[in-house]
Amino acid sequence: MHHPNLIFNGSIVQKSAVQKHLGVILDEKLSFIHHSKYITDITTKAIGIIRKLRFFVPRSSLLTLYKSFIRSHLDYADIIYDQPHNNSFCDKIESIQYSSALAITGAIRGTSKENLYQELGLEYLGSRRWLHRLSIFYKIIKSKSPAYMYELIPPALSFQNTRNQSLIRQIFCRTDSFSNSFFPYSIKEWNKLDNQVKQSNSFFQFKNSILKLIRPSPNSIFDICDNEGLKLLTRLRLGLSHLNKHKFSHGFLDTVNPMCSCNSEEESTTHFLLRCPNFDQLRLHLINEINTIDSNLLLLNDDDLSEVLLYGDKKISNTINRMILNITIYYIKLSERFIGQLFE
Repeated sequence: MHHPNLIFNGSIVQKSAVQKHLGVILDEKLSFIHHSKYITDITTKAIGIIRKLRFFVPRSSLLTLYKSFIRSHLDYADIIYDQPHNNSFCDKIESIQYSSALAITGAIRGTSKENLYQELGLEYLGSRRWLHRLSIFYKIIKSKSPAYMYELIPPALSFQNTRNQSLIRQIFCRTDSFSNSFFPYSIKEWNKLDNQVKQSNSFFQFKNSILKLIRPSPNSIFDICDNEGLKLLTRLRLGLSHLNKHKFSHGFLDTVNPMCSCNSEEESTTHFLLRCPNFDQLRLHLINEINTIDSNLLLLNDDDLSEVLLYGDKKISNTINRMILNITIYYIKLSERFIGQLFE
């Protein structure tokens, strides 16, 4: 297509294939590749800072830093650059949050993303963009946006059943790009929502209803400030540590089978904490301490007791749970089983 020259004050305005507008880098094909590189470059530096601060700053503070100085860049104008149909683009953006979560927890790259996000109570960035689109759409539907935006929405479908009157006629789309642009995508996703959510009385209620769907409840660390100990505890929680079963399941070349060096069984987390004869003397201290706190815990089977040692128990107080996790961390450290780098 031929574009005539644009004249401003007698001068030809030079054409640019890439241009930054209000913090969003646009390109002539609207691929947003340049914008993704821009936010990646910014956030990579911040992740490096968090990685260094992890040794001195509580996890809760690191999480706040991530949300304030990294995720804010990812959230900004995300409904504009979002590409739900482009998996490689979405994965590239998601990798920023994954790297941040690794930096916050000290977990090892290769750890399950889902388990890592569960540990911190983070929803996927793709889910956040979904939330942000629907939040804007809710405001348009409820006439809390300019009137011209409401006029772009097709009329509601007609149903005799009043429960389905909140369904909106979908826009016909010939391409994936158009189908995943704001209005076609938002209408499609809006129609999938439960009527009770769509009929929320306030934006706050609507947003909270969506967040309950996408945000996991974090695993508590009960205000423990031992950063090194928490790192080792978290690796056991997430199933990727020095233990042979973890390394074998993740394909480490130096681990040909999951067996423990004691040769009695696989070196799982439960085996390490409660059954491995290599740490019998150290385990005696752990059992005595647990017995002092709550002798009923020792009546649990090994798997359930291991779960309590790693996560605590919701039925008991935060103070007691903090004591239990500190006992576990003490055992992990004194075992010296996790000394050295997993990757050279």
